[in-house]
Amino acid sequence: MDRPLAHRLRVLAPLLVLALFPALAAAQTAAEKGLPDGVVPLEGALEERIRGLVERAEKLRGLKALRPVRTGVLGEAALQAQMTAAIQEHLDPDQLRSLELGLKAFGLIPETMSLVRYLPELMTSQVAGYYDSERKYLALVRRPAPETGGSSPLSAAGFEDLVVIHELVHALQDQHFDLQRFESTDPASDESTALTALVEGDATLVMLFDAAGVNLSLPPGVDQILEKALENPAFYDSADLPGGEAMREAPPFLRDSLLFGYLKGFLFAFKVRQAGGQALLDYAFATDPPRSTEQILHPEKWHGDRDDPIDLKLPDLGAGLPRLAERSGGEMGELGVYLLLREKLGDAGRAGRAAAGWGGDRFEVYARGGERRLVWLLDWDTERDAHEFIAAARGLGRGWRIERLATRRVAVLRGDWPRQERSALRERLAAVAAQAPRNARIDLAAIGAGAHAARQP
Repeated sequence: MDRPLAHRLRVLAPLLVLALFPALAAAQTAAEKGLPDGVVPLEGALEERIRGLVERAEKLRGLKALRPVRTGVLGEAALQAQMTAAIQEHLDPDQLRSLELGLKAFGLIPETMSLVRYLPELMTSQVAGYYDSERKYLALVRRPAPETGGSSPLSAAGFEDLVVIHELVHALQDQHFDLQRFESTDPASDESTALTALVEGDATLVMLFDAAGVNLSLPPGVDQILEKALENPAFYDSADLPGGEAMREAPPFLRDSLLFGYLKGFLFAFKVRQAGGQALLDYAFATDPPRSTEQILHPEKWHGDRDDPIDLKLPDLGAGLPRLAERSGGEMGELGVYLLLREKLGDAGRAGRAAAGWGGDRFEVYARGGERRLVWLLDWDTERDAHEFIAAARGLGRGWRIERLATRRVAVLRGDWPRQERSALRERLAAVAAQAPRNARIDLAAIGAGAHAARQP
């Protein structure tokens, strides 16, 4: 990659976090007409500029706008009100407290942190613009411009067009594929994280290549260069952009989970277009989206040698723990396994190797007061994958118990599990049925995504 392109991509990287979660953008009802309260319509030159950006987004994404995209601006106070209301609508406090319980059981956020308070603040600090898939409008955030003390339509001078391009791609996605199909209210779902990565990665791909002034048909090997660059934390470390300091100081698991959709989602979209052109990427939206973070991290496990997740359903363990009334459950996925091991081991390479080969997982947490018990069941693709995970997981530290239940099945326990309870638990977990996936391979030729399609920008 030439130095100007690499430099421009590095400078643009912090903007990957400036448009989080389009589903969290609106709190008004769909019956209302026009832009919601606090969002002011565009005027004059800015409106004209948006029309030009629509044409650029259409060309790079390969989708034509089916109708105009209503666009306006709003201030930070109005944004805070909208985000707070939206989070309350889409992620109620009980869900956030459940997520908080799960993350604390894994030791991934501080014991003193309240996600009900923290997440709205963190997410609001990152937003420079958003597309609302419920009300079908695009909003740009008006913040004070640091150079003059005045205000500008967006938070970082010179980057306005990038944010607009990103959000316009969301509008095109919505008009052609209905974005609400990709939105989930379960914050602990691995599939939900993968769907977000598809949506955000596609928009980020168009945004960055528009900024770099290149098309989407780069030579082989560029994806590997980009992947190595994106693995370097300094790539997106910038304090002079809105929310940069807040994101840098966030717990690593939260920060990297939020960045995943933009950084790894971008690479997924890029590699999919290399493998099958726009036809294959459109197929992901219209027919067969990725089902796990594993498939985002390894796109060939989606479009090539298919590897869908194994479905595991834990038995109800709460009946035997009546005093532990609080409960949390979810999936870690390959991403969660990697982030946990990376944080605890301090070795990203080893963590990545140990997380690869993930087949499926499910965890449950039972708690009350200061007592917490974690049950985490994982199935792996091969015996070797299970062994590699066990070897790495033994480095999690005191209080963790790693038990091999079968050739490819592992249980991870944390908390005070008396020996007799552990023995009964092992038997129940070993007996959990695993729903094997069909792994139906995509017929690239049948959907018009052959080798010739991959060469098209």
